[in-house]
Amino acid sequence: MLLFSRVRRFALLTSIVAALLVAGAAPVAAADPPTQLQGVLSVAHNQKGDPWKHYAKGPDMFDCVGFVWFAFNQNGLKDMIGGYRGVGAYYNWFKERGLVFTDASQAKPGDMIIWGQNKHIGIYLGPDQAISALINPYGVSVHPIRKSWIGMGVKGYLRVDLER
Repeated sequence: MLLFSRVRRFALLTSIVAALLVAGAAPVAAADPPTQLQGVLSVAHNQKGDPWKHYAKGPDMFDCVGFVWFAFNQNGLKDMIGGYRGVGAYYNWFKERGLVFTDASQAKPGDMIIWGQNKHIGIYLGPDQAISALINPYGVSVHPIRKSWIGMGVKGYLRVDLER
């Protein structure tokens, strides 16, 4: 009888300790949802290596316009960039809203960047870095912004008012 009583007391004590541990445990915080910028850049980087194809807008082949649109559209942000447009139409849409600038020091990751006379568009990543869909063999790549690398000077940066 004494052994049974000790076993019951031990089981009761173990149950109380376990209950206290569970009750006192700090709740696990849910991860913060990604910002709009993080979402756009995540989609963009996930396409690295996908080939270039004229007029393609995904999900596994892109031209420059289709790539930019895809990265924003996959995050429900296509209206933030004026929908699907050509390079010149993006430039004009942003210019009408006062969102075009030429000073690279004002550019923020997630802004769009245009080269040449509306010849190419990509997403600005940071100082001298962009991601865009380049003619093969490069396809979607992270690359320098400078003219010596891409063969065209920067025409302007388009401010995208992303949650950063």
